[in-house]
Amino acid sequence: MLKLFQNIFLLLIIFSANSYSQSFGFGCLGFVGGFGGYSHQQYKPDGLNNYVDNFNLQYVEYLDTKMQHFGKSSGYRVGVNVFRAKFTGFLITAKGFYQQLHEEHNSIVYQTAFGIDHEYDLKIRSYGIGIDLGIPVTSYLSWKIVDGSLLINGAKFTETINSSAGTQINKYENEKTELGYSIGSGFIFEVIKNYISIEGSASYTQITIDKMINEDGSGNLSYNSQSGSEEKFINGGGFNAVVQLNLGFPL
Repeated sequence: MLKLFQNIFLLLIIFSANSYSQSFGFGCLGFVGGFGGYSHQQYKPDGLNNYVDNFNLQYVEYLDTKMQHFGKSSGYRVGVNVFRAKFTGFLITAKGFYQQLHEEHNSIVYQTAFGIDHEYDLKIRSYGIGIDLGIPVTSYLSWKIVDGSLLINGAKFTETINSSAGTQINKYENEKTELGYSIGSGFIFEVIKNYISIEGSASYTQITIDKMINEDGSGNLSYNSQSGSEEKFINGGGFNAVVQLNLGFPL
């Protein structure tokens, strides 16, 4: 899968070079640069929420407050704009990035005088490559008509139980790598033209994670629903918003 990503990057670079091979001068091939920013993601973790429901049902008589459902995470995104260039009234960007999102919830079980704290922590990791196609609106503002990315997704789920007897930690990771995608739109505002810009995107992102296995290989995380059917740990994605700062350098 990584080889596939490398081949796509190579094609993007070749494409950008051919597009500008007839022009010469400082910045004739466009700009390359890095970026970093904040990402918010909604998703549908039916399997994980079944696991939460089973916990709430098991300890219903001893909970001060129920464990909350998962479905909204936030974190950071960092990456590289392989090239960003304008030609014939269009703006094209090819990019690669890494994103990590996080969501956690906890609940205290009062079976004795001393409460037992249960903490559930989920991290979603994504490697992505993408292409933006946009048009300039003004000299400092561009509209990204299409912002599309292909994603490789993974997840890590940690269950921590803190009691007077000590701490117990169970860690689970996705059984296999999962592919996803993101499609949306956005804007680019030039703070210092061609060198520093602020970028915002809104998109639909598809995420699926089938099964989670214990890191020591002892077995799968079980999250059967009350009907007995087994859901995917994460069976769908949702709305994604990203705000990032870009730093560019001429090619």
